[in-house]
Amino acid sequence: MAVNRKNTAAAQAAKKSAASAKGQARVTAKPSESSAKSIIQAGRGLGALLARQNVSRVPQNSEIAPLADIEPNPDQPRKDFDAAALRELAASIKVHGLLQPLIVTPAPAKSSKKYRIVAGERRFHACELAELAEVPVRIVRGDEQLFSEIALVENLQREDLTVLETANALKVLMEKHQLTQNQLAERIGWSRSVVANKLRILSLPQCALDQVAAGNLSEGHAKALLSLKEPQKFIEELVTGCVAHHWSVHNLQKRVDSLNSRRVTVLYKAPQFDPWRPKGALKVARRLGLSFSVLGNERENRVVINGMRREQVERLFALLDREADFMSGDPDSNR
Repeated sequence: MAVNRKNTAAAQAAKKSAASAKGQARVTAKPSESSAKSIIQAGRGLGALLARQNVSRVPQNSEIAPLADIEPNPDQPRKDFDAAALRELAASIKVHGLLQPLIVTPAPAKSSKKYRIVAGERRFHACELAELAEVPVRIVRGDEQLFSEIALVENLQREDLTVLETANALKVLMEKHQLTQNQLAERIGWSRSVVANKLRILSLPQCALDQVAAGNLSEGHAKALLSLKEPQKFIEELVTGCVAHHWSVHNLQKRVDSLNSRRVTVLYKAPQFDPWRPKGALKVARRLGLSFSVLGNERENRVVINGMRREQVERLFALLDREADFMSGDPDSNR
C-alpha cells in the first residue's frame, strides 16, 4: 500500500508538472493575428496582448539578451524623445534595473542585429544611456503589418506622438501595406474621416509644417490653415502672424474666414508720373519768388505752386481762362 501511495503521489506530481508546462506553453505561444487585431480594435493596445509582468524581479516568460543585439524599428511612429525624460529614466534604470522587458521580434534576415523592437523603444534608448550590457526581453512573432499597427495604437493611447508623427505614421502604414483610408481606419479603430483629416495636415506648405513640428502651431491651428481657400497667397503671412502674436485657434480661424469671404476688386492703376521742368518755369519762379513741382507724362500732368498770394492765384486763372480754347485742344477756334 505504501508503494502504491508513493506511485500515486508521483503520478499526481507528474500530472501537475505537465499541466504547468502546458500552461507555460500557452503563455509563451505566439499571438495569432486575429486575436491581436481584435485587441487593437477594442482599443486595449499591446498591454492586453502580453501577460502582466511581476516587476519585483526579472519578468516571468522573458529572457536576457545583449543590448547590442537589438535594433530600433525603422517604422516606429515616434521619432523624437525628450532628452531630459530619457536621462531621468536612465538614472532610474541604473538603480532599479529595467523592470518591464522590451518587446522584440526576430529581426529580418538582412539586418545585422538579432532582434527588432516592437514596443519599448524609449526604454531601449534609456538603457543605452544607462550603459546596460544586457536587458530582459520578450520575444513575439507575428505579421510585420500587425506589429506596426500595434506600435501606432500604443503610442496614440499614451498620447506620445506629435501631430506630424501621427500623420506620417498613418501615411507609412498606408503606403507600405497598400491600405485604403477605410481599411486603415477599420484596423486601428478610427473613423475614416479622422484618418483623412490627420493625413491632410501633410498637405500644408513647408513653412506651416515646420512650425507644427516645432510645437508653435497645434493640430487645431493646422486644421484652420487647411480651410484657407487660397493658401498660396496668404498662408505664409498667417503662419508668421500666428507664431509671432500667439493667436488662438479661434483667432486664426476668424482671419481665415475673413480672407475666404473677401471679394476680389480690380483697382484702377494710376499712370506713371515723373518729375520734369517746363521751359522757362525756373525763371518765372525766381521772378515771382515761388516754388513749384511738376509731375506727369505726355498725356497727364500735375502742377503744384507754393507761395502765391490770393490775387496772384486769381490772375493766373484769368490768364488760363483766356487760353482755355487753345488749352482744350482747339487752337483754331481763336482765329
